[in-house]
Amino acid sequence: MANRTHPLALARDARGMSGVDLAREIRAAAARRGLKSGTDKQRVNKWDSGVTPDPDSQIYIAEALGIPLEAVDPDDWPNWLPGADGGVIPLGPASTVQALREAIRTTMERSRRHFLTAVSSTALISLAYAWAAASGGAAAHPLAQAADQDAGEWVDEDLVTLLEETSARLEASATEQRPHIAPLLDAYLRAVTNLLEHGRCAEPVRLRLHALAARLSQTVAWHRFDLGLHPEASKYWIAGLHSAHEGGDRDMGAALLGDLAYQAAWRDDPQTAARILERALSRAQHPSARSLLQLRLARALAALGERRAHPSAPLSRALGRALSRQGDN
Repeated sequence: MANRTHPLALARDARGMSGVDLAREIRAAAARRGLKSGTDKQRVNKWDSGVTPDPDSQIYIAEALGIPLEAVDPDDWPNWLPGADGGVIPLGPASTVQALREAIRTTMERSRRHFLTAVSSTALISLAYAWAAASGGAAAHPLAQAADQDAGEWVDEDLVTLLEETSARLEASATEQRPHIAPLLDAYLRAVTNLLEHGRCAEPVRLRLHALAARLSQTVAWHRFDLGLHPEASKYWIAGLHSAHEGGDRDMGAALLGDLAYQAAWRDDPQTAARILERALSRAQHPSARSLLQLRLARALAALGERRAHPSAPLSRALGRALSRQGDN
């Protein structure tokens, strides 16, 4: 019997694919290479139950699910699948596009799915710890290094400036215009994702694209949150975190973790919120960013009942630091 919690089953469900659908796409992936695959629904069920696919089948699985082939590690099955960690794609040197595609897919395929499972608290906390422990910084990326190669169209500064200015105007639109603006922001985020995946550009332009992807992801996430689409909101905040991380923007990364923590607190999980905020504060630098994170931490600690008279108590410390930061601004 197939295991519905297996990462392969979760990855299929997230894309609205049945075992029959996946088997068909795997056979098509093999055919595109001039090969044949005997994969059928029964074989997919075996994989869902713990049987390990051969290396070629894993490549076909990745292609069928829209996962970059460089993510495939046959020796680490099924851990390279997005669903292996509660649906959270691990932070990496080139994880942004995969995380953005995963978030965008949740919206594009919403009508085809019966459900979208929420990201687990354990996965969110693990992601926050991984972000805090990572060295960060904007390491050189193949996208920027490929400037003298033929693959991909060149992305110039004028295009990025246009995207930045127009998206900023859309984000600043009045709330009552949101039903009209939201689809445009979704389209802009898809465009930026395409540029990150397929374009070539200079390193400064690459950093601006990552910053734009992070900001757009954050805005789209809040739109989903306001609509009550919490699993989708989580995916977009996580995608924004990947973008900020790859672009070396620690404060933006901390802000996005703060948004995930706010959602956890709103969903009556202050313990998860507090643990995420502690990690965010460990690397945030800007006084205003730290002040907001401290206030949210104080709220989470208050919800946990940590109200003590002694000034060294966690709640008192968080409030004191938040207020002192506000006084500095």
